[in-house]
Amino acid sequence: MNQHRKPSRLWKQTRSRWLLGIPIGGFIALVLGALGVVTFHGVMDFTNTNEFCYGCHIGRDTIVEEYQASVHFNNRSGVIATCADCHVPKPFVDKMIVKVKATADIYYQLMETVTLENFEQERLRLAEHVWRDMAASNSRECRSCHTPERWDSDAQPIRVRTNHQKMLSQNMNCIDCHQGVAHKRPVIE
Repeated sequence: MNQHRKPSRLWKQTRSRWLLGIPIGGFIALVLGALGVVTFHGVMDFTNTNEFCYGCHIGRDTIVEEYQASVHFNNRSGVIATCADCHVPKPFVDKMIVKVKATADIYYQLMETVTLENFEQERLRLAEHVWRDMAASNSRECRSCHTPERWDSDAQPIRVRTNHQKMLSQNMNCIDCHQGVAHKRPVIE
């Protein structure tokens, strides 16, 4: 029996130095992946701020001024619904679909498709696009803040309570009645 046997080591130095690249490459990939995730979430958060939205809308149309005069921006409780609260879904896949579709806005911005001069002529078309999206999602963004189960129906005026009960019983969308809440309602000819 060999009594002078060396204890086995957990890590043996390899004879092929290129094999060290595997753990080093894995570490670098992990760091780059983490940086990518942090950057991605930072960009998503930044593009959901009102300041980002204002960057294109101020001076191009009247949307920001209308929103700032609405109950979604100014109200007695001090709660603000941001642009993203109404226009960007919270579920990840739906959010990414909206973000990808919104890249078309860059083209329209560069081509000056909608300007202060022609905004009123374009308002109905733009509003109908938003209304279709809201109806298709069953007013998901509205319902993320306005939870029908938490409404105090007794505090609502009779007409409002009746309309809300009808909406809930007939599975209607918020946008069916509440067009023009945060922005001026377009004139329908």
